[in-house]
Amino acid sequence: MHRLFLALLIAGPLARAANVGGTDALADTLGPALYRHLASDGGKHQVSFRGTLPALEGVDRGDLDLAVVLLRDNQSFERTADGKPVRRFSLGAVAAFVYVHNSLPIREVNLGALASIYGVGQAADYKFWSALPGVGFAEPILPFTTGDQTHPGNTLFHGIALSGRPFRGTVRLRVDAALARETLASRTNAIVVSDRPMPEGVGRLLPVADGREGRSATAYLPDDTNIYTADYPLRLPLVVCVREDRVAANRSALAWLLSDEAASQLRKSNFVPAPKVIRDRQAQMLDSK
Repeated sequence: MHRLFLALLIAGPLARAANVGGTDALADTLGPALYRHLASDGGKHQVSFRGTLPALEGVDRGDLDLAVVLLRDNQSFERTADGKPVRRFSLGAVAAFVYVHNSLPIREVNLGALASIYGVGQAADYKFWSALPGVGFAEPILPFTTGDQTHPGNTLFHGIALSGRPFRGTVRLRVDAALARETLASRTNAIVVSDRPMPEGVGRLLPVADGREGRSATAYLPDDTNIYTADYPLRLPLVVCVREDRVAANRSALAWLLSDEAASQLRKSNFVPAPKVIRDRQAQMLDSK
């Protein structure tokens, strides 16, 4: 018995099995890759990406160690039900991308204009491009969306740009990617909202401004930095929520989630990883705790 106890002391503490939940949008990519990383130590880890709400509830109750979830910037989850502080780590975001034909004489767009093009019951009703300030093009607007029905990029556009109101009947929703590319190449009056970037050379990516009262009127392109900082408004952050008292025990999982390998898995699911410098800074903070 004494020899066994001594052997355990020399080997160090046994690895604690991690229990991780997350958004189902990453169930086929990030989830399995995280499990493979954790399972390399032989522990009986559990990774179940069944949705944001179940994952948050699991961390809140203490059933889960980590929740990889989509949360609005102002969505509060600072303490668990039993009063434990919760830390957030930024992994990236999901975004919607706005494209037009290369020749369309429009330089940028804001959320109000997008709502008036795509939505019912908005402040304005834009049916022709000439209705937009500064756009001297008298053609009817041909609006599309493209992408997977369940991808959160489609959901966030509906929620952020349209405030959850219905799409107008003239919008062609979730057309397949090939048709979207063909439309952008051939129809000078088309506008397409996509849940992922188009291939290089397909259409022209528009900068988007928030433009709502009290918000910035400056338009930004959806590069990794502008999406991370929220300067680009059509985005929803992807974060890891973990109880403060379980950060150290789950350092391996957190470090991997902040790694380039995890970032690659995010791109496979049409998410935008946080800039590498941000991810590396958070990983260094794990070492300092």
